Amino acid sequence: MSLATAANQLQKKVSGVLAVALPLSLIVFAYEREIVPLYGFVSTMLYLDKVMLAAMLLSALQPFPINTSLNYLLTAVALTAAPNATYWIAVWTARQKDPLWGPVITHAAALGPLAFLLSSFVIESEDTDSQAGTATRPPPTLRVIRALMTFLITFPIFQNIWFPSSFLNDISGSQIFLALAGVSFSAWILSLQLDGSSVTKEAPATSKKKKVTRKSPSSFSGLQIKAAILAAFGPLWFSMYNIFANPVLQHPIPERYTHPSFPLQILMSEQSVTGLITVAEWLPPPNYKPGENEEAMHSARYLRASHSLLGGVWVRDKVQTLDDEPPLQDVYGAPLGDSIYSTFIVQEAVRLVNSTDVGSKDKLKNALIIGLGTGISANALMNNGISTTIVEIDPAVYNAARTWFGLQDPGKNNLFIEDARTWVEDRHNRVHNGQKEMQYDVVIHDCFSGGGVPQHIFTVEFWDQLKTVMAPEAVLAVNFAGILQSESSRLVINTLEKSFGQCRAFHDAFEAVPEDKYTDEFINMVFFCTQSQKPLTFRNSKRSDWLGSPLRRHILQSMDSREVNLDLIRTSPEERDKHILTDQHNPLGELQRKQGGHHWQVMREVLSDTHWETY
Repeated sequence: MSLATAANQLQKKVSGVLAVALPLSLIVFAYEREIVPLYGFVSTMLYLDKVMLAAMLLSALQPFPINTSLNYLLTAVALTAAPNATYWIAVWTARQKDPLWGPVITHAAALGPLAFLLSSFVIESEDTDSQAGTATRPPPTLRVIRALMTFLITFPIFQNIWFPSSFLNDISGSQIFLALAGVSFSAWILSLQLDGSSVTKEAPATSKKKKVTRKSPSSFSGLQIKAAILAAFGPLWFSMYNIFANPVLQHPIPERYTHPSFPLQILMSEQSVTGLITVAEWLPPPNYKPGENEEAMHSARYLRASHSLLGGVWVRDKVQTLDDEPPLQDVYGAPLGDSIYSTFIVQEAVRLVNSTDVGSKDKLKNALIIGLGTGISANALMNNGISTTIVEIDPAVYNAARTWFGLQDPGKNNLFIEDARTWVEDRHNRVHNGQKEMQYDVVIHDCFSGGGVPQHIFTVEFWDQLKTVMAPEAVLAVNFAGILQSESSRLVINTLEKSFGQCRAFHDAFEAVPEDKYTDEFINMVFFCTQSQKPLTFRNSKRSDWLGSPLRRHILQSMDSREVNLDLIRTSPEERDKHILTDQHNPLGELQRKQGGHHWQVMREVLSDTHWETY
C-alpha cells in the first residue's frame, strides 16, 4: 500500500468518526440542557459520561452486526422519540426523589440508545465486502477501540464547543433532536437499494415463431426515485415535526405562560450564561378568598436557575409592610413583599457592624455585591444611601431582578456583567500598577447556586486580591450553604480566617439550630469577616434599618440567637494550614458535588414537582 493510499484511508476514517462525533456531541448537549432544570447540573453530570461510554461499549460488544441502512432508520426513530423520552423519563425518575439513580436511569433509557446507535456507524464501518456482498464485522478488540475513540472525541466536543457557546440558546432541545431526526430519515432514504423498475413487453408473433417476451428498463432510475421521495418527505417532515416536541417551553418565552391545571405562571424563561433562568409566580389556588387558609403556600414569585432558587418575594395578598410604608414594585407596578428567603436579610447585618470606625459612625459609603440574585441585599444597601457596585456573571439574572423584583438602577459605572474572579483580578492589577480604585466599606459575596459555589472565588488568592479593593477595616459577608460540620464548611472558614483574621457566622433558619444538627442539617449561613484588629461586634437594629419590612425587623432583631458556633467547625490550629483552599489545592467543587444530592432533595421539598417540571 502506497503512502498516499494509506493517508487517504486514514483521512476517510477520521472524517467518518467526526461525522458521527459532531451530531452525537450535539445530541448530548441538547439532552443535558433538557434535564438540568429537573436534576441540576451536579446530579446530571455526575454519571453522564460513564453511562454514555457504557452504551458505546455495549454497541461494540453486542453480537449482531447492524446494517447501515437499518441503523439510519433506527437512529431516525430514536431521535424522533428523544424529546418526549428525555423529558418524561426525567420527570418520572425525578418524582422518585433519588438524585443519584434518577439521572442514571434517565441517561440509560433516553440517551443510551442514541449513543449506542450513532457510535455503531463508526464501530461497524467497513464491515461489508462490496464485491461479495457479505458482511464481515471487525474483530471485538477493534470495535472497542473504535468505541473508545468515538467517545474520546465526542465528549470533549460537547464540553468545549457546544456547552460554552451561546448561539444555540434560542434553539430548543426538541428542535435539535428533530432536525437530526430529519437528517437521519433522509440518509435512510438515500441508503435504500432502489433500482429502476422493469416493464415486461411481448414481441410480436410471427408465423414461424412463438411469442417472445423481453424486459425494458423503466424511465426512472433509483436515484430519481430517491430524489422524489426526499422531495415529498422534506415538506411533510417540516410541517409535522412539531407534534413530536416535548412540553418544554420556547426560550425565551414570547409571553407569559399559565399552567393549564396548576396555579403557576411563568413570567420569564431564557437560556443564559449559568443555565436556564426562569421567573415564576405561584398563583393563589382556584376560588381563593383573602383571609382563608393563610398558612397555605401561594402568592410567591421566585427566580430560578435550572434546579436552584436564587431568591423570591411574596406577592398579591401576601405583601405586608410596617407603618403603612409603600411596598416595592416591579416595572409593571405590581407590589412586592418580603423576601421568601431570610439569608439575604442576614447578609444585610453587615451594615450593623459597629466595631470599625466607619461602622460605629454609620458612615458606610461604598458597597460591593458579588452575585446578585433577586437584588434584595443590593436594594437595601442602596435604600440606605450606600453607593452599590454589582458584579453578576449572568445578564439574564440582572434583567430579571430589574424587571420582576424591583431592583433599582445601581447607577452609571456600578454594574459589571462578568465573572467575579476576572473582575477582582483586573482591579487588583490596576492597584498594583499604581491606579486608584474605589475602596469598598462592605462586600457581600453570594454565589451559591445549584447545590454548590464557584470554587475559584473561594481561594486564598481570590480573597487576597479582593482585599486590595476593600477599605482596611471593611467587612465581608459570605453566603454559604451546606452541612455545618463538613469538610467543605471547614475549608471555607479556615480559608476566610487565614485571609481576614477573624470571622463570625449566623444562620437564617426560623428555628434554633442545636449543635447536634451540625452534622446532618443542610443550612444557609453567612460568614462576616474583617481585617480589623477589634473584635467583630454588631449594634442593635433600629426602625430605619427595617425599611418597612416585617421580615427584616424579625431577622435583624434576632441576630444574637442565630450565631453559629464556629469552634465546632474549625480545624485545630496545628492542622489548619492543611485545610486551606488555594488555586493549586481546591477540592471544594468535588466535596460539594457529594452534597449536591442533599441540596436537590431540599429543593424538591421547597417546591412541588409541578414547579420544577414547568420551564
